[in-house]
Amino acid sequence: MINYSATVKISSQQLIELFEDSGIQRPTNDKLRVSRMINNANLLYTAWDGETLVGVARGFSDQAYCCYLSDLAIKKDYQKQGIGQQLIQKIHSDLGPKISLVLTAAPTAKGYYPKVGFENIDSGFKLARKY
Repeated sequence: MINYSATVKISSQQLIELFEDSGIQRPTNDKLRVSRMINNANLLYTAWDGETLVGVARGFSDQAYCCYLSDLAIKKDYQKQGIGQQLIQKIHSDLGPKISLVLTAAPTAKGYYPKVGFENIDSGFKLARKY
């Protein structure tokens, strides 16, 4: 049984291992940067199989209008079991219906988000980071 939490703290090493196992591209060779990613997010929802971290959703919200979902990562062996959808649903439920969720999908994940209720938008813009 998968357990979900919005309060359990995780280490940068746990998040690095999850990112690497999930296939998501993040700066896993920079432990300090990953630590800042954890410490400066105001939303961090996790999924656990016993003591094993199997999923994470990380983001930022003003708690009034919008939430940017910056990471959704699930261990490969746990993908396609609804864990990502549950993490998204828990965040959206906790934030409430007046707060929209927005994200930038990796090319390999573009087909996933419409299946879990997101609509494709063409009005987004970005200034690219230097990885």
